[in-house]
Amino acid sequence: MTDAGSARDKSMLSHALVTLQMTSIVVIAWPFFAQPSGRLHWLAISAIGVVVGLYTLAHNKLGNFGIYPEPLDNACLVTSGPYRWIRHPMYTSLLLFMLGVALYRNAWPNYLGLALLMLAIFGKMQREEAHLHLKFTDYSDYVKRTRRLLPGVY
Repeated sequence: MTDAGSARDKSMLSHALVTLQMTSIVVIAWPFFAQPSGRLHWLAISAIGVVVGLYTLAHNKLGNFGIYPEPLDNACLVTSGPYRWIRHPMYTSLLLFMLGVALYRNAWPNYLGLALLMLAIFGKMQREEAHLHLKFTDYSDYVKRTRRLLPGVY
């Protein structure tokens, strides 16, 4: 018998969402057109994403999470640091980082990639939260006091 975190238990939908996420990142970052000039200020959003990501990693150590929405076998519920306010700060970090890149690149394929990334992230969040409700008895209480991606907003 396997636990939810094993590779064998990952659904085709989970594999598709992770594949969509990785493909979207490439599309957002790909230099489809000439280098944009005068757009460096947009990368400040990416820098904020990096800061959020590093702050999150300081509270949720590597090995406690993965790229798939299914929790790892030995995962523990983290509610400190950025997790006090939002349930998915790594997704927030990734979305901020890639938003800055898309705005910097400023081409329709980059924005399409951003839309696809959002689709993948929202799909992963839905699946991940369903698994977390099953794995952690106190997850429902945690959901009631936190937002998904933006403190006080969503």
